[in-house]
Amino acid sequence: MYQLPGTCYLCVKLNNDISSKRILHKHHIYDGPNRMISEENGFTVKLCPYHHEFSPAAVHVNVTYMRYLQEACQKEFEKTHTREEFMALIGRNYITED
Repeated sequence: MYQLPGTCYLCVKLNNDISSKRILHKHHIYDGPNRMISEENGFTVKLCPYHHEFSPAAVHVNVTYMRYLQEACQKEFEKTHTREEFMALIGRNYITED
């Protein structure tokens, strides 16, 4: 997914904050058994610590934001691939409305 260099993906999308962050963490959008698939297919974003691990708004705590990333990533993938190809990779549909 495209991201402005030096920015937190969620800061930009949720708060329109395009300021450069000193610390960014690489987040694998589909984790667990799909972590390696995320790595191989570029299903990653850079997140500030606040949105990654250390707050109620962190994707490792906040299911709403985690699902937001998963749906956005799937939609981006499906611009050039089919739903069937996504399902073969990840095994689950994250798009809540078509």
